[in-house]
Formats: sequence, structure tokens, C-alpha cells
Amino acid sequence: MTDVPTREERVTFDHLPRILSSLQKDVSELKNFIVHNQEPDEPSEWLDVKGLAAYHPDHPSVRTVYDWIHYKRVPYHKDGKRVRFKRTEIDKWLLGGYHRTDDELLEDTVDILNAKRCGQV
Repeated sequence: MTDVPTREERVTFDHLPRILSSLQKDVSELKNFIVHNQEPDEPSEWLDVKGLAAYHPDHPSVRTVYDWIHYKRVPYHKDGKRVRFKRTEIDKWLLGGYHRTDDELLEDTVDILNAKRCGQV
């Protein structure tokens, strides 16, 4: 008989420690494989301003993209002078289509002003 019974053999209570040990080993090997074989964000995951203009369904002008950045209408990351966009964040932004109401904007403004008065900002 082998250490771990095959499908045809009947599993008994005596087999359980060996089966559990074998499963733990397999899970550990799978975990190591997954952790060590994950690739970092690929460069194509990131878009520059021209890349966003080309990727966006409406193909806005570069100037329009810079306006979105200025008015914080698009999710972006700034590294020094370089502005970049993560494709997954842009996809969520495009699918969102949600615009806050005037009441929500007013509430946020009041919160910010109150935080400034209390020295929290």
C-alpha cells in the first residue's frame, strides 16, 4: 500500500494523517508557485496622456485630458512632472458614470471648511 490511498482504495481513519500531510504539502507548493509567478504591473497597464486620449471611447484631445486632470475629473497618478493613468482605474471610471448631486457636493464642501477651521487640513 502507498502512503496515500488511491481512489479505488477505501480511506480509513489511519490514512488521514498522511492524506492531510500530503494536502498541506501540495497547498504549500501551489502557494509558492502563485506567489513567485505573479508578474508586476506591466508597462501596458499604465497610460500616459496621449495613451488615455487614444484609449478613451470618445478619443478626446490631449488638451481635454489635461483639463480633466486640472479639475480632478479623472483618476490619475503624478510622479514628478509625469502624469499617468492606470487602465483598471480608467475602466472603472468609464463604467461609473456617476455624478454627485449638488447636496453631496455641498456636504463635502462644508466638511472641508469645518476641517480647515479646526486645523485638520
